[in-house]
Amino acid sequence: MAKNIRITTFTVAVFGVGFALGHLFDTGATVSAQGQQVFELRTYATNEGKLPNLLARFQDHTMRIFEKHGMTNIGYFVP
Repeated sequence: MAKNIRITTFTVAVFGVGFALGHLFDTGATVSAQGQQVFELRTYATNEGKLPNLLARFQDHTMRIFEKHGMTNIGYFVP
């Protein structure tokens, strides 16, 4: 139990410091990908027997959510 509390406290502290430093050094500059394509590769791992549920969730829900937010679905692969 004490180990979990230390890990959680450390994680919160790291994110807090990162957030503070991000605001401290914020120059107001933005990065624009206009006219360029940005690709994101995601890897998902499932527990034994749960792969059909994950595939159904992507087919029935997740792909539409991605498209709603301007993401183009290129491909999904299962080894």
